[in-house]
Amino acid sequence: MSIFRTLFLRAILALLCLGLPPPGLTQVLPEAPWDDSPAPFVLRGEWIAVDEDRRIARGLHLEGASGFRVAGGRTLELQGPILGHPVDPLLPIPFWKLGGGHLELAGASATNGQIVLAEGSLGLAHESALGVPGNSLEMSAGTRLELRPGIRIGQAMQVRSADTARTPPAHWGLPPIAGLGAAAVWRVPAGEATWAGGIQTNAPVVKDGAGTLRLAGAGFSIDRDPLVLAQGGLHIGQLWWGPVLTRPGTVLSGTGQVDEARIAGLLSPGDTDQTGTLMIGQRLALLPGAQTRIRIDAGGQADRIWSFGTARLGGELAIEPAPGAWTLDRRWIIVQADGGLEYGADGGGDPVPGDGRYTRVVSALRYLDPVLEYGANTVTLGLRYNAQGLSTADAAWRGALLDDSRFARDAALAHGDSGQAWARSWAANTERSGVRGLPGDDRDTGGLQIGVSRPVGTGGFLSVFMGTQDTRLANPGSAAPAPAQMDNLYRVHDRSAHLGLGASLARHGWRLSLGAAQSWHRADLDRQADPEDATLRSRTDARLVQAWLHVQPERPVPLGSWQLTPYARAVWLRLHRPAAEESGGLAAVALDENTDRRWMGQLGVQVRRPWSTRHGDALMALELGVRRLWGGSALASHQAYRADPQRRYEVEGLPLPRHVLRLDLGVQAPVARSARIGFAYTGQHGGGQGQHGMWLGVTGSFR
Repeated sequence: MSIFRTLFLRAILALLCLGLPPPGLTQVLPEAPWDDSPAPFVLRGEWIAVDEDRRIARGLHLEGASGFRVAGGRTLELQGPILGHPVDPLLPIPFWKLGGGHLELAGASATNGQIVLAEGSLGLAHESALGVPGNSLEMSAGTRLELRPGIRIGQAMQVRSADTARTPPAHWGLPPIAGLGAAAVWRVPAGEATWAGGIQTNAPVVKDGAGTLRLAGAGFSIDRDPLVLAQGGLHIGQLWWGPVLTRPGTVLSGTGQVDEARIAGLLSPGDTDQTGTLMIGQRLALLPGAQTRIRIDAGGQADRIWSFGTARLGGELAIEPAPGAWTLDRRWIIVQADGGLEYGADGGGDPVPGDGRYTRVVSALRYLDPVLEYGANTVTLGLRYNAQGLSTADAAWRGALLDDSRFARDAALAHGDSGQAWARSWAANTERSGVRGLPGDDRDTGGLQIGVSRPVGTGGFLSVFMGTQDTRLANPGSAAPAPAQMDNLYRVHDRSAHLGLGASLARHGWRLSLGAAQSWHRADLDRQADPEDATLRSRTDARLVQAWLHVQPERPVPLGSWQLTPYARAVWLRLHRPAAEESGGLAAVALDENTDRRWMGQLGVQVRRPWSTRHGDALMALELGVRRLWGGSALASHQAYRADPQRRYEVEGLPLPRHVLRLDLGVQAPVARSARIGFAYTGQHGGGQGQHGMWLGVTGSFR
């Protein structure tokens, strides 16, 4: 920097410190006020101009009426504290914001005096940015006030029209302020900001920005100029005496009073975290595109709109019930108009299309239908159940038990005619596709069975076996719209133990095998009747009895080095589930006891190829079969909502597959003279179901 520039800047700073104005309004500012020195900057003059982005990070002393003029398109941020008169702290010092640029007050202020927003915009980023509590903010129409998220300002505010706006002192020598707009702007860019002081306006005000402005004090529009909610939200905590106009996409909420409201966005009485009443002094008008949200909390209290004058309704009404205390005979007055509800065609001076009723009524919980009763002065809300929250998990679980009963049966048949002790385990995954609007599900099944078979007489065997099985079933839901009760989410964990007996007898070239087993099941079922609702839970028992008859030739049919054994099998199943009840929310149901009986028939062929090993013959085995279900494939539950036991429903779940193709492929090999191991793939396909699993077994012969 040249010595001439240094001397010039020092001269300017000296003039400022002596209380004299600088030689010109547009000259370059001294750099000292923005350096990093810890000493405060004392502004003795009456104003300072800014023509480029500047930032004051330290304290600022003001003496006498002071103004900051920020050129259009520029921003000045004051990060440090603003201090008042150092001699007399009680002496009011007016503080002016001039120029079309933006001034951001990011620190606390100790000033005592009115803040005048005469041009451009002013940002408040600290709760004490306006100084002592007795200060006030005066803003002119055409200026913009920006509030940072999270702040709460307690001072009063006055909004002046362009005709009544104050002008800077004449001795400052500034040109007259021109170009002020018709309305003042309040902006909250995001989150929430609160203005807790009183407000007076004699000019229109526009609220913009995506955030919510909470007016916690009383506000008055002297000339009944409108407060226009153009963007974001406006929360009325006490009183706004003047008309409020909202645009589409905005939210008007609160528990205070608005003199008059014409709504094109969302009307949401109550506070953020609790229900409440929003009052209207004269007239409420809901335009055709408006929305109204009414919440019912866990204690059974509902939001309410109360107009001391008239109300004309329209648009959509959305009801949001919360799980909690609620009965079918409960009613809520959600709209009250002391001056009457306006029905029919509106031909007045402020017409609103429609017939004065809500055009659409929806519930946030899909299993509850709102029911409205329109009166001369009130709208009363009731709720009733529909079929969309009923349980499909019960029928899906029972179908899984019937289908997976094959593992215990197949393990017993594989070893019941061999005079051996055995242990056999299995693991399988099954995917079921959705059908008739029911979403599909996925399950994992694993189990273990041990048993022993002993020869009896000539060609006969008796066996006994026992085991456990674990099943996990889940429905991840469906993104597509589903009718009626079809799209609730569920998870099931079933644990069971089983015990069975078997017999095998060879006569006249045929081998006949019989068996019976009983399984005791206990399942934990969790489900959601609505994706936004609480989880419903139940613990359910069931008992499954199965019996089977298996016929095949006593000796396989040789085909070269292969051996073929055709077979036929019949299976009878009986599954009994006692009555059960859910808990956890409004959609909890009570289920009647249920018994499922089914017959299955299966035809197939076993193909084996033996080869010699050190400890005996090993086998490669292939089994193909077709299973057919006899009787109905549908599984249903009879149930009722616990809060509405008089109305009962029959609810179907995923059906059993009627035809299934069976495939097993594996090997058996001796590992000692009296011990063998087996490993195989097992699968079933058909009826929208695909199952893939593995067998692993160990057998030991008696010697």
